[in-house]
Amino acid sequence: MYLPYLFRSFQGFTTRDIKEFHSEQHMVVVLEPEVGRVRLCRRCGDILGRKRGEYVIEARHLKVFSWRCSVRLAVWKCECSTCGKVRSEQLEFLCPTSPHMTMELAWWINRLTCGTNVLEASRLESIDKMSCYKVDKYILGRLLQGYNIPKVTHISVDEVYARGPKQQLDGETRDDLFLTVVVDLRTRKVIWVSQSRRKEALDTFFEVLGEEACKNIEVVATDQHEGYNQSVRQYCRRAKVVWDKFHLLQNFNEALNNERMAEFEKAKVYGKDLSRLLRGKYRFLFLKKNRHRTESEKEHLLETAHANQRVLVLELIKERIHQMFESMTRSAAQEHLCVCYDWAKQIGARFIERWIWALMDKEEFWNYFDHRYTTSVSEGINRAIKGLKWQAYGYKDMGYFALKIMQKCGYLNYKYILSQIS
Repeated sequence: MYLPYLFRSFQGFTTRDIKEFHSEQHMVVVLEPEVGRVRLCRRCGDILGRKRGEYVIEARHLKVFSWRCSVRLAVWKCECSTCGKVRSEQLEFLCPTSPHMTMELAWWINRLTCGTNVLEASRLESIDKMSCYKVDKYILGRLLQGYNIPKVTHISVDEVYARGPKQQLDGETRDDLFLTVVVDLRTRKVIWVSQSRRKEALDTFFEVLGEEACKNIEVVATDQHEGYNQSVRQYCRRAKVVWDKFHLLQNFNEALNNERMAEFEKAKVYGKDLSRLLRGKYRFLFLKKNRHRTESEKEHLLETAHANQRVLVLELIKERIHQMFESMTRSAAQEHLCVCYDWAKQIGARFIERWIWALMDKEEFWNYFDHRYTTSVSEGINRAIKGLKWQAYGYKDMGYFALKIMQKCGYLNYKYILSQIS
């Protein structure tokens, strides 16, 4: 009888019969071994000897239209001289982590999980969720073995919160609850994920990348995490570390808010009406750029500035800091920062003064005005990673979580494989 290629793709076996169960919409492909088939040990891979028995298994295969499809075959148990035991034969078309599933179905499940989570893929294919998880992890592991980090010159390094404090193990610190994510700023793809946010996490990436490839890296955008900075200085001596503008502004806003809180506490002690204007509910009003404020917010700020001149100077410092980050040259930015430092010193704004003083001699900060790179791409990818975690209701296996990030936001997926083949 004529058999489509779908039923002739089992290495070392031929199709003997196809059984159809119309009431269940299920077909079973019965296989028999080819004459002269060489049987290899499932454990060590050596040639097996004398047959000692057999058992029949039925493995799930790809659906044929809407029909569920399975393959049925007898697996031999033979003597293995290397292992010194009776071993089952190796079947190349069955998935090693789930022998009741073919490799074609395993690859298909991995492709489904590119667009949805494991639970939905298991429901779609009517397969146990745990089996889908094991198969997906196995396929991603195989893809990782053949993965080569692409050539990069500009990268972004950031951490993403992966586990909660309740999942912290004995001997771990809070740094171990994060994942370090490395992004290519040119292609906007994740190229590496390491566990923890320690220096060693980024060291692993540079060691895998290689010494010659590290020399090609020109810019590394990161936050002020000292572990990342040390790793870049050790492995990429030619690279320029650029501190992220948005993290710096976040720290500045914290310092500015501390100044507001200090003024609020002073106003409460002296019983002034100013405390009403500086309450916590107006916090974000004082942090906004002036061009983003509404008319009522501008009136509120004007009333506060009339009551306290320090608030007016703090507003001028804030606007000048934002102008500094828009400067086209390093010298112009230095001029803005020096003016802000003088103003902060005159009014005794110690929080802002400390923030500015900490940046004065930092080359990583001034590099921003030469290269104009930020971790904004990494922050956007972090949002996608959080969505991935919410979709799966969290991950217990951090290694699998890292592989899923590489699949969703990087190159461990069928789209990249097809593009490489073509």
